[in-house]
Amino acid sequence: MSIALPAAVAGFYDHCTARNFAGVAACFSQDAHVYDEKQNIDGHAAIEKWITHAIGSTGAVHAVTSAAVLPDHSAADTSPATITNGQLRVTADVSGNFKGSPVSLTYLFTLQAGKITALEIG
Repeated sequence: MSIALPAAVAGFYDHCTARNFAGVAACFSQDAHVYDEKQNIDGHAAIEKWITHAIGSTGAVHAVTSAAVLPDHSAADTSPATITNGQLRVTADVSGNFKGSPVSLTYLFTLQAGKITALEIG
């Protein structure tokens, strides 16, 4: 299944697959925040270090299964593919070299001006 996503979110997954960790960080705003595995990660350098370890050490591969704009989205356009401001919930099956693989994870992206400003993974 192919699900259309906003450019920054599609880039996040595409760069993860390509193991382009600087590319992943570039999808985020300079002051972005990530929350993953009970850790807070802030800013480009920390995000690149986090994703390099998280993906690089596990060989994780994502298969996006769903995407939905959260209902409180204030813009008129609620298409997941075109959202530039607001929140998007993405579910992906993640497989790799880690205990419990594969798992289904939820990614809550907050976007502002087309960049990821926050990401919570659960």
